[in-house]
Amino acid sequence: MGDMNQHMGEDRASVRGRVSENPGFKTRKGGAKAYATWAVAMAGYVFAVTCRSSMSATGITAAEHFHTTSTALSMFLYLQLFVYAIMQIPAGVMLDRFGARKLIATGGFLMAAGQMMMAVAPVTSLAIVGRGIVGMGDAMTFISVIRLVSAWFPLSRVPLMNQLTSMLGGIGQIISIYPFVWLLNLTNWQTAFLSLTGAGVCIAACVLLGVRDDPRQRGRRHERPAGGMKAALGGLKAALGTPGTFCGFWVHATTWFSINMMNQLWGFPFLLAVEHWSRTQASAYLAIGMVINVAWALVMGRIAGLHPIHGRAAVVYVTVGAQIVCWTILLLTPGPHPTWFMWLLLLAISSGGPASNIAFDFARDTNRPENLGAATGFANTGGFLSSAIVFLGVGLMLDAQGATDPSLYTDHVMRVAVLIQYPLWALGLTAFTIMLPRTMRVLRQRFHRD
Repeated sequence: MGDMNQHMGEDRASVRGRVSENPGFKTRKGGAKAYATWAVAMAGYVFAVTCRSSMSATGITAAEHFHTTSTALSMFLYLQLFVYAIMQIPAGVMLDRFGARKLIATGGFLMAAGQMMMAVAPVTSLAIVGRGIVGMGDAMTFISVIRLVSAWFPLSRVPLMNQLTSMLGGIGQIISIYPFVWLLNLTNWQTAFLSLTGAGVCIAACVLLGVRDDPRQRGRRHERPAGGMKAALGGLKAALGTPGTFCGFWVHATTWFSINMMNQLWGFPFLLAVEHWSRTQASAYLAIGMVINVAWALVMGRIAGLHPIHGRAAVVYVTVGAQIVCWTILLLTPGPHPTWFMWLLLLAISSGGPASNIAFDFARDTNRPENLGAATGFANTGGFLSSAIVFLGVGLMLDAQGATDPSLYTDHVMRVAVLIQYPLWALGLTAFTIMLPRTMRVLRQRFHRD
């Protein structure tokens, strides 16, 4: 991991000096211009979430449109999330090099191109490639908005703004469940996905015109750090030598995949098969989860800001523990389940999104500002890798049981398929627990308190 004392063992004055190097900390920030910049960038992130989740409520429609199997349907999201995950580190390095404005705009154009391929692809293989391109664009967006938050807002407000960024991005989930599905049903597959292409181009243009990387920046020209790509790769090496970066990775990998599985692909067929809900009920349930996310974000953002050492760790353990308990009860008892229990399950799994953002607090507070893009990108890889494993694993387990198309999804096969979550919870909690003591030592040096 590198020499801890050399990396973070400076005295109090040097730590303060290092913090002041971050443009978000040097002067008072958070005024009207900061919120305006954040709002424009947020449009890019909402679009990214819309594209990412456009296969969720339309998953069954996609299977029928392309005449494909459960495993092939999983490949749409598996490739997208796999590309997203492997692009996080390169995207983080590019973010440190080129700035947030260019990456958000480039991501918007890539996602627009990917959705165009989805619209016109005559065969499944080309559509899967389109989802991969969507994943490339998506990979550039969130970490870039997080970087803008660090630049434009004061340190005390950053954890809460990070939570709001992630949760308000969930508006894209609601767009994909309601307006997008409505348009799909009203028109056809091609028209619905081409509409996303047009929206992406417009949003990317607005980002190019309306975003600056730094409040001190004059015009829109990004000042590249000295040293070129060699220095950027050195920053990546430094970020990977920090325990908080890996701690953030495991936080993201452990807390987020369950709600992602439900929202992005398998929640809809699971609720239909196990709970015997209608499509309208399932859509409403998943949409309400996004509202609960926002409430959790406010609570966890406050905890992360006020209790940066023990509070963050407690959030992770409580969140994952609640998910495991609720899923275990659901899988061991016959359905349909009581309404009160389904609300309890939704509360538990919806906490995973805000809890996953604790990963970026660990990464930010244990790394130097100039390495923040690389550290955030690596931490953000965790949840997407674990989600990709779950998405593909559920599809493979369905096919292994003979449920090769949506008409064969039954209560039993869906229950067996979602068991794939348990090994990932065990691995993630173990790795997080191993990394936590070293990370907490760094945080104590950073905040100078127990």
